[in-house]
Amino acid sequence: MIESEIPGSSEITTTGEQQLSTEQFVFHGNGSDYFRIWIVNLLFSILTLGIYSAWAKVRTKRYFYGNTELAGDRFEYLANPIAILKGRLIGVALLAAYTVAGFISFEVSIAAFLALSLLLPFIFVQALRFNAINSAWRGIRFGFDGRVAPAYLTYLLFPILGVLSFGLALPWALYRINRFQIDNHRFGATASRATAGPGGFYGIVLVSLAAFISLFFVSMLAFGIYMMTSFSPEFFESLSTEVENSGGDVIVDPEISSLFLAGVLIYFVFLLLFFVAGLLYEALRFRLVFNNIELADNKLRNNLSAGGYYWILLSNLLLTIVTLGFFTPWAKVRRARYALSRMWLNTADLESFAAAEADRVSARGDEVGEAFDLGIGI
Repeated sequence: MIESEIPGSSEITTTGEQQLSTEQFVFHGNGSDYFRIWIVNLLFSILTLGIYSAWAKVRTKRYFYGNTELAGDRFEYLANPIAILKGRLIGVALLAAYTVAGFISFEVSIAAFLALSLLLPFIFVQALRFNAINSAWRGIRFGFDGRVAPAYLTYLLFPILGVLSFGLALPWALYRINRFQIDNHRFGATASRATAGPGGFYGIVLVSLAAFISLFFVSMLAFGIYMMTSFSPEFFESLSTEVENSGGDVIVDPEISSLFLAGVLIYFVFLLLFFVAGLLYEALRFRLVFNNIELADNKLRNNLSAGGYYWILLSNLLLTIVTLGFFTPWAKVRRARYALSRMWLNTADLESFAAAEADRVSARGDEVGEAFDLGIGI
């Protein structure tokens, strides 16, 4: 099959008889509008000691969903804030129980950690289900049919195997997590399918790891040059002698203070580089995952540049820090606009597909049911 990679084209010619049209995603939001929602959410959440955060999340999701358009129709977020508040209270209760266990004894803390770990797959399934069933397009809800038993393999056993293999199986675990999340989602009654293979996840992990190692090597080289130019060999010899003769007393020396500060700086540089590499992984993962999702004859595709998306994430982070958090609304809007402007749906007949799904859901009689939210999604 030969497909066009340019969003916005009216048709895509294939080698078969079927022709696929391209439906481009469009994001209509802007930072100024969202800032007004964000600042009110922030103030009310502070004044209510976090209770309003459930309503804040619903307002935020409805803004971003309502400003995302596909084929002339916008998405909807239908969640009840009370259900979100319930999930938040569950999370706070679990965290409080774990904290209290830590004060009792080390053994009790370990037992609480293991118990919490055993609860996580159930929590993940409930959160994914909640997010899906409260998302809709053209009045048709999405759904999540994942079960708890496979979730234990996906979220517990596979990551543990990844760690025990010294990281060699970790990309495979990430691949299985993606398959579990995508393959168990559905639009109406039609399940989606993840087509990204394990090789893609090995690739993005290796690229992210190589970036981290390269940046860390350059940072350590710069630090080594700084040490050689700022401290003489005699300083380290005298430092060793002073430590031996100090008898446990604190040594106060300007050069020693500089050395201590340099050590602290290395620590924070390590954390910063780890975070920067994490942003690169997120950019690569987004491009991989959202270029390999199929829903019957509909294929989600993107031509997102990993470097461009990485720059959006990194610059958003820097601007948010510089503005003490006030750039957050514009950061979220920039990220959504950039990603959605490079994403489209290849579809044979989206109108007929949506109409058929509406009929199938009506005939099946799906119900929303009970679930709770902890902010976990794809």
